[in-house]
Amino acid sequence: MRQQLTLLVCILLMSIPSTLAADDGLSRTILAHKSVSEDGNTQPLIEWFCDSDSHECRDFEEDHAVLMDRDEKLVWLSWHPAYNEADPLGNGDSNIRSDELMTIAPAIRLDFQRLEGIGDGTDFIAKNAGLALNGTIPNAGGIVAADIPLEITLIDLNGDDMVDEIDLASEFTPRVNLSSDVILNFVIVEWYPEIRNEGPRPPHTVKEWTATAAFSKEAGNTTSIQHTFSADHISGAEIEIDADDAQRFGIIAFLSGHAAPEGAVAGSNPEPGIPAVVLGLTETDLPTMWEGTPSSEAISRLGFLLFALLCIGIIIITERQREYALPRITGRLLNDEEDKFKAVLEFTIGKHDAILEKVEVLPPWKMKKKPTLNHLKAGVEKSIEIGMKCEAEYNRRPAIIRFSMEVETFGGWVMDLRLTSPITGTDDLEEE
Repeated sequence: MRQQLTLLVCILLMSIPSTLAADDGLSRTILAHKSVSEDGNTQPLIEWFCDSDSHECRDFEEDHAVLMDRDEKLVWLSWHPAYNEADPLGNGDSNIRSDELMTIAPAIRLDFQRLEGIGDGTDFIAKNAGLALNGTIPNAGGIVAADIPLEITLIDLNGDDMVDEIDLASEFTPRVNLSSDVILNFVIVEWYPEIRNEGPRPPHTVKEWTATAAFSKEAGNTTSIQHTFSADHISGAEIEIDADDAQRFGIIAFLSGHAAPEGAVAGSNPEPGIPAVVLGLTETDLPTMWEGTPSSEAISRLGFLLFALLCIGIIIITERQREYALPRITGRLLNDEEDKFKAVLEFTIGKHDAILEKVEVLPPWKMKKKPTLNHLKAGVEKSIEIGMKCEAEYNRRPAIIRFSMEVETFGGWVMDLRLTSPITGTDDLEEE
């Protein structure tokens, strides 16, 4: 009884912080925050379009898994157009991106362009694509036409330490005048699945994508860009981010389009016939729990964690006290040559006195005579015998003896002692 009361009190106390937060309107909790500066470099951007049903896709992913998985010399995005509802990775964003780059899965693009001699769909050959990719990587990337620093904030809306929203901010600054077609893209990427061996699941899977052109195209002009991947977007994309394991996911911001022609004003149309390029790129993991959070918030959460550990400790100590305080009852069911049964019971009384209020035997077994044992002193060991009887057709079943006791300090206590019949064979045990 006391253990249950202690547990109830702890649960109530642990619920106080969340209740107060709800009452005070403190629904947006900052789980983590991170600042990422512009490093002045742009890695090659490889965009891989895959249909999970295609064996060519699977072959290519198996052969290049190491290359895809966080190679520092390149940035890899795995898009999965939703060709059928059964594809667990298929999503609408991948369909839109596939249409923009005019791809048919399987397909690969390096800085938005085809690899020379490598086709899409049925013309895609995994081995040839790998060779072409390795040969062109050193010549890709390197163009930096704008600075894209990032501020990333992970938000919890309901107190479960799961990321419900991702706030992005960037002091975006072009280094040169940009053309009117320039777009800044933000992508949530799952670097690797939670269970690495769960089947065909490539690294760098695109989970959500958004883009904006609402910024100054003029060199040196800074635009404060704010974007939120809302709870609706994150849940709709089936993204589940635990704050303790947030580094499994990342943000990639990349700028696509054209620099303005030499001598042209910012926002002018690009020269015709020149393909779009990557003008800037920033890549980072999501921050993990408490990273970059205000010290006051970290201290309050740490205090709550310590309080929770204290409650758990109290419950454990109470359980140990209960273990040593309550009586311990063991026994055997025996029979003699005349098939007369008796239960031999051993009582080891704990640290507190106990009163044996009731002893009953559950059907089909019965007691011949109730025991006279009543008051049990603390620390005493007692042994008693109880005559037992049962109809012959049921005497292979176990006997269950129920003890109802009142234990000093701990209150009422009930125990069922199950005794195996001495004439039970292996076959009878299997039937039970």
